[in-house]
Amino acid sequence: MRFRVLKIAIRYLLSFKGSTLIISFISFFGIVISTAGILLTNGVFEGFQDNLRIKLLGAMPNLILTYVGDNPKSDIPKVLGILGNKKKDIKMFSYFKIYHGAIQRGSYISAVNVDAMDFSKKQNMGFFANKIKGSINKNGVIVGKDLASMLGASIGDYVSIISPVGVQTPFGYMPKVQNLPVVGTLHSGIFDIDYSTVLMDNQTASKLFVNNPPTRVIDINLKDPFDAPSFAKILKPLVGEKFIITTWIDMNKPLFEALQTEERGIFFVLTLMIVVASFNITSLLFIKVKEKLRDIAIFRVYGEPKSFIIAIILIQGFFLSFIGFLVGVMLSFVLEFFVNKFKLIHVQKSIYLMSYVPVSISFKDILEVFLLVVFLSTLAGLIPSFYAIKENIVRILRND
Repeated sequence: MRFRVLKIAIRYLLSFKGSTLIISFISFFGIVISTAGILLTNGVFEGFQDNLRIKLLGAMPNLILTYVGDNPKSDIPKVLGILGNKKKDIKMFSYFKIYHGAIQRGSYISAVNVDAMDFSKKQNMGFFANKIKGSINKNGVIVGKDLASMLGASIGDYVSIISPVGVQTPFGYMPKVQNLPVVGTLHSGIFDIDYSTVLMDNQTASKLFVNNPPTRVIDINLKDPFDAPSFAKILKPLVGEKFIITTWIDMNKPLFEALQTEERGIFFVLTLMIVVASFNITSLLFIKVKEKLRDIAIFRVYGEPKSFIIAIILIQGFFLSFIGFLVGVMLSFVLEFFVNKFKLIHVQKSIYLMSYVPVSISFKDILEVFLLVVFLSTLAGLIPSFYAIKENIVRILRND
């Protein structure tokens, strides 16, 4: 019986009379375009998020430990020793102090974060080590590339580093100022860092910011950045309450949540395209039912159950939607190939950390669209099928 229902449904679906051919093509291409549109849109969001994660992981530490205790001389070395014993999980780590100050060159002055670290060894600079162009000289400063551009400063030029907490003079408190040469520029890839960060040697910074209490920070890069949440849970009882642990996921959580919310919103909006296409399928099936009322009446006379009639109509709607879905998936993969090959979606690299957005269609998105198409195609066939089984078979055969 199952094969007979399937055979009859396909034969009815492929029989066209007059306007049914046009409506069939409209319904079919509606499903194709809707499927491709949803998959490509979600693919752009997925590609953007995946690429952004990769760029962020290469441009920032995986974990940040911020010291909030009151005995750094004892607590900091202890934690650095603990991290030194975690080489199986940790790729590198570095300790530095952050002072709040200002930088000036000519008439331009700007507030900056002064990151003070040990310039004697490059490995002590951790996350910043491979993002510096120029030299690492303890007698100079390294300035973020965007900040250097704003100052109009090049390597070799002198800038003034200002400590807002100054010294007592007969004229009151005066800020401490030190003129230092720019020995390098910092290219982190993150606008906030490149625009507002200055790197200094720890000894030089300690003398300049003598009355300015710093924020003490330990940056950690893991061998597997996606283990950051689990590693943070392991680390928490070891470092105690004197350190606040922040993962790269915590730092970027609002951004990715906003992107996911936007992706879901656009998905539901594009779902309306499939809903409209399902209305066309409903119209087509109504016409098919009208054309085949005599056949339906004969099936009923020969004792076929109502479920037999409903199955024939539902299978027609499902087949039309399923074939449209398959063609839509193939079309979306073809477009994905061309978009990625020719890098068609361009964005501003200084803002988004990438020059173009790749498309990445996931199996999850394909499955979601498939289930949506199946649901709506079934829904589209229910009204015509109930109409067919409610018809009076005696009246149909008498009028034929």
